[in-house]
Amino acid sequence: MKDYKDSVEEYIRRKIFSKTGEAFLDFSLEEDDIYSELNDIGQWLCRKYPEGNSSFYLLDSVRVQAAAIHGHQAVLVCKGMVELIFRTSAMMVGAERRLRNNDEKFYEPWRDNLSSWLKDGDFEWSNNDFWWIHEESHRKMFEMFVEGMFVFIVLHEIGHLHNLHGERRGDKSEGKIPSASDNIVIHEAVSCAEEKNETDSLAVHAREIIADTYAFQFMLTEFEKFYFPASEYENLNKGALCVANYNVCIYIVASLFWALNFQRPMRNDTQEDYYPSHVFRLQSIETASLEHRICGGDYGLTHLAVRLGMQGYTGKLRCATDNDELSSWRTTMDIPANFEHYQKICGITEKWSNMKYGVRDEDYLRDVTTNWRLR
Repeated sequence: MKDYKDSVEEYIRRKIFSKTGEAFLDFSLEEDDIYSELNDIGQWLCRKYPEGNSSFYLLDSVRVQAAAIHGHQAVLVCKGMVELIFRTSAMMVGAERRLRNNDEKFYEPWRDNLSSWLKDGDFEWSNNDFWWIHEESHRKMFEMFVEGMFVFIVLHEIGHLHNLHGERRGDKSEGKIPSASDNIVIHEAVSCAEEKNETDSLAVHAREIIADTYAFQFMLTEFEKFYFPASEYENLNKGALCVANYNVCIYIVASLFWALNFQRPMRNDTQEDYYPSHVFRLQSIETASLEHRICGGDYGLTHLAVRLGMQGYTGKLRCATDNDELSSWRTTMDIPANFEHYQKICGITEKWSNMKYGVRDEDYLRDVTTNWRLR
């Protein structure tokens, strides 16, 4: 394990830090323990989901970005992404407080200039005006939102590893499997890349949607375990708990995508950017939830969860910002071209996904068949 860890860290220093001047995040220099706690969560997820050696690192970087390093099975999250999560979570706690008492006066630095707050607002842990981190009841909600967004981001990167996106990209570009140890796949909230042709662009979009679907599926699993265990809600049936869990998770993911939209505004009337637009990704998660009947295989219950979830995050984020920008952003998905684009992505999904971690379906099925014949 030590040799593996040394190899990963040497790779990161050589391939990333030597170019950017960045470093691994030193938690002892941070004002709050939450950085160390998030690092523990990232390491735990990377031990639980990938098979074999895997690792997680927080980087001392202002970039709003996360990455998956194929070959090394490593996930990286930049401090800039974490701080965006903090600012977004603060806004979400503010929305919850505003909903309970619309006439109450309290500090809301995002309310008059949401774009400025989400893009580069100063998050000062010692600032006594930041009631969401100093008042215990609000702090608990703040941490839940932070952990939810962080879990989704880490699982998204693990989703790239699960589905062999680094290896499959090598297939498409060179007709052969590359040396995976030098293949790094970066998720950038702000992307300057341009695709070469429509086929390449569609493949990029498919990979992101597949990783999102993977992340949301297992985010639901983790949240159900830690926040909605049946043993603590004996008065609610399993269906009600599933709907409640979905509503909280989709609110968290919708808020994250809404925040990323301010980092890198994208066209929503057409999916011609390098990555699919943030609202397209949100709707794709909702559509996949319906297709997979994510509430125990019950379509009616799943439909209820998706409908209530959409109503919930739309109402709450409208309350946080005191405008209808999110509703307008969300309704751009009604354009027929977006549905047609989603259908195209579905048409190539099997080329970019697999059932078992790190094993192509054809190889997995061949091994299963061989083992069955040997019995």
